[in-house]
Amino acid sequence: MLKLSDHISSDELKALCQTSDLVGWYRVFINYALISIAIIVLLSFPYWYTFICCSWIIGGRILGIAILNHDAGHNTLFRTPSLNHYVGRWLLGGLVLVDYQAFKNGHAQHHRYAGTGKDPDKIFVANYPATPASMARKLLRDFSGVNGFKEIVYQIKVSTWQKRLPNIVVHGIFIASLIFFDVLWAYAAFWVGYLFIYPALSRIRIIGEHGAVTDIDALDPRLNTRTTLANPIVALLICPNDVNYHLEHHIHQKIPAQNLKKAHQLFKQKGMYDGFDCVANNYWQVMKKCISKRHGKSKNIHHAPSSVSNMS
Repeated sequence: MLKLSDHISSDELKALCQTSDLVGWYRVFINYALISIAIIVLLSFPYWYTFICCSWIIGGRILGIAILNHDAGHNTLFRTPSLNHYVGRWLLGGLVLVDYQAFKNGHAQHHRYAGTGKDPDKIFVANYPATPASMARKLLRDFSGVNGFKEIVYQIKVSTWQKRLPNIVVHGIFIASLIFFDVLWAYAAFWVGYLFIYPALSRIRIIGEHGAVTDIDALDPRLNTRTTLANPIVALLICPNDVNYHLEHHIHQKIPAQNLKKAHQLFKQKGMYDGFDCVANNYWQVMKKCISKRHGKSKNIHHAPSSVSNMS
């Protein structure tokens, strides 16, 4: 098992764990702003190709806001638990149709049981490497909207009107704003992003984090988790809000997202990753690891309901 105190000092860890309300609000603002900009671009240039491009940007920001919701669930988006709770429940989970409290409770089990058969997220990566045909079918179900529609049905089945109140309020404001400017048709771009783009990006993200790792059944995060490096364009389109630094997140959950890159550089400098295959240079490298002529075999898995909004 990895013991962090063997590698860095308490002062170094304390610096990495500093959370800022100003940075938290900035991260929320920039993700909402990118969705707004995508809609403005679409309204300014209403063509089929701009619709596709803007829907992709929106789908990426839906993932980005889901990631911020994940950070709020760890109490690392803002300094106070109450602010994390209310922003997570209303501004974040409210937009991307995630029940904040249910997600927070379920996700805690992923960290608690990572590397064991009780990890509820293990089912999402247990069968990697997959054959090329299997991977193609998975991505086809994502991009065709099959998994997106399944997710909506699942969320409806497991929820109540009271739990969905933030979704109703936030989307009500969203719709009212578009009606006010007489551009309600642009709301379709959000749902194309949600149903057809977001599931595929979530799959790529999850593959980058835990797919075809050294040993998914090991307790050491350097064996069961991966960090995948990304340039700014890839970060914008596939892995927003520093979610690609997932190994550092598993090593210490209280490091806020804006400090994960610093943590990565420090941990690497301290030799924590020496001898471990736990950092990939890009997502293409990871995808190649996750495609094989033979299926990977799952073991010791407790099956959980499929949910693309479950953040690993």
